[in-house]
Amino acid sequence: MRRKFSVRQLEPIGEILYAALKRRGMAVKREESAVFKLWPQATGPQIALQTKPDGWRAGILFVRAASSVWVQQLHFMKEEIRQKLNSLAGKAVVRDIHFTVGYFPAVPDGKKAAPFGKAALKERDKRMINECAGRLADPELADVVKRVMTLEISRRRQLEERRPRRSK
Repeated sequence: MRRKFSVRQLEPIGEILYAALKRRGMAVKREESAVFKLWPQATGPQIALQTKPDGWRAGILFVRAASSVWVQQLHFMKEEIRQKLNSLAGKAVVRDIHFTVGYFPAVPDGKKAAPFGKAALKERDKRMINECAGRLADPELADVVKRVMTLEISRRRQLEERRPRRSK
């Protein structure tokens, strides 16, 4: 005797894939990716250049900004951005947004700006770094001191280069 099969409704392939991904714990990555792609559209070009979505956990979007000034400004705009993201996503995906400093925006030629550059160091800076680190007995500590000093001096040099010079 033949079995009778009930006629089922056809399901969209997207729903089937989403259910399979959800069982494997990958549905979150899909939502994260969608929110990350919507970020420039929700914030506009100026903010998108100075920020970057960095992580996603339990409905909280983590965003890195170029400076503490941007973090402060974005904090005041947080609710508006959250509503815009949810509106663009078509559902309430983002419960909260956390902003932190630590994004280095792209420079005009499209390359990512490095947080530091050894080319920015002058010879006297290099001598000073080697002299300070050379006084330390522990080679591992000396290496850490060299890296920290290189980063800090390079960061300061880059900030000096970016600031417009005042004419007297």
